[in-house]
Amino acid sequence: MPAPDPVFSSSFEARFLHPRYWLSWLALAALMLLAFVPVRLRDKLAAALAPLVFRLSKKQVYIARTNLAICFPHLSPAERDAIALTSVRVGLKSLLGFGEFTMRSPRYLMRRFQVSGWEHIEAEQAAGRPVILVVPHTWPVDAAGYYFTQRGVPMCTMMKRARNPVFDWHLNRARARNGCRVYERSVGIKAVLRTLHRGRSFFYLPDQDHGRDKSLFAPFFGHSKATLPALSRLVAVSRAKAVPLLACYDEANHCYRLEVEAPFDDYPSQDMMADTCRMNDMVQQQLTRHPGQYMWFLKIFNTREDQLGPDGLYEAGIKRIRKGLSPHPDGV
Repeated sequence: MPAPDPVFSSSFEARFLHPRYWLSWLALAALMLLAFVPVRLRDKLAAALAPLVFRLSKKQVYIARTNLAICFPHLSPAERDAIALTSVRVGLKSLLGFGEFTMRSPRYLMRRFQVSGWEHIEAEQAAGRPVILVVPHTWPVDAAGYYFTQRGVPMCTMMKRARNPVFDWHLNRARARNGCRVYERSVGIKAVLRTLHRGRSFFYLPDQDHGRDKSLFAPFFGHSKATLPALSRLVAVSRAKAVPLLACYDEANHCYRLEVEAPFDDYPSQDMMADTCRMNDMVQQQLTRHPGQYMWFLKIFNTREDQLGPDGLYEAGIKRIRKGLSPHPDGV
């Protein structure tokens, strides 16, 4: 008898009604109402809020500045701050449009996408193969998942539970309702492999830091980064192609833009480090083209190759911020 599929359960839980979550429900209700606000007006609101959020989010801005200094050392601090501010603005525009994917019709939503490279997906569909989409953490990544399922590409993905269970339930319920099978990261990769063998494609997020034990240290923007080397194994076992995908929010045209690129050829090789470097190089190229689309507040370089204690790259600065101090000991 086959093992039960450990897919995310979208069942409502009574604990979600506890008073501690009432503000969460109010926030979700506001996002649902914003789904009916004209997009240009909603984007103007996000643009007006972005400088305030940038000033107040000291911990997140410190992490973003640290990441950008590593990735773009040739830029001035002002130029890197401009990228961080763009990221905040794009993030707010994506957030304020979040309710659309619950409240608006597929016909309305599909008009909000511009897509290049879809012929690569059609070629894999014609060959009867699922794809493994290599998707870095840009802000509209969930919009990409919606588009693929609406275009008849059955999907699965893995997620890490959010701290707020109401937001976690709503987000993953929306993903599941749109046709995506959602697995919690702790269940392991076997569930995804079974789903790939059944013809579902997989959203693979290549840029997370999973810690020293599970990672190889591969270059990323010239810096040694703890990188999960699972993509080459997944491709080898599933025989699916690895297809790079970048999801963007087009601020000029007020729409979502998806850039699908040709599948990796001759992949995997016999060299796992070379395969991992190739994946990182592809993500680096994507983010160099559109740096303002990325979630720079993520601790993507947290695990250091020379790390001796439990604290990662960002912890010393975060501790100083919590004490009301500058994140840098010299006060800069």
